[in-house]
Amino acid sequence: MKDQRTLGKEAKQELYELRNLRVGKIAPDIEGEDLDGVKFKLSDYRGTVTAVVFWASWCGPCMQMVPDERKLVERMKNRPFVLIGVNGDGDRNKAKQVTVKEAMTWRSFWNGANGAIGPISRAWNVRGWPTVYVLDNNGVIRAKEVRGKELDAVVDQLVKELAEEKTK
Repeated sequence: MKDQRTLGKEAKQELYELRNLRVGKIAPDIEGEDLDGVKFKLSDYRGTVTAVVFWASWCGPCMQMVPDERKLVERMKNRPFVLIGVNGDGDRNKAKQVTVKEAMTWRSFWNGANGAIGPISRAWNVRGWPTVYVLDNNGVIRAKEVRGKELDAVVDQLVKELAEEKTK
């Protein structure tokens, strides 16, 4: 099926991205349910450095990132850091099974039965999977589309800045 987006809709989406989702902007809050059906908000994690990773089990590159994410989460244990996923599987139970199988110990929002085109990914203009944002302790977007060693470096720097801020 051909894409039905008009130029006006595309421009509106780009403008939203510029106004709300670029580095230096406070990230839009996410309110939803995790894979267990428990409600929570992204803003619950203010005060910590937060990586927001849009992932799905059907996304090969997403699943290739999991070992590095697991190492990052383990390395940052007991530090002011959290990784929060946004899952794009239309089947919540399948997503839960994948998190168990892959030892994904971090919490993920469920994007709903519409999977990749659910409400969270639409609100955040996600056009490709995976999509990664890194937020500082105030919820400000400090990096986008970082993975692997680059993600580690951004997280390390922000956690270091936060520690220095607290010692002042």
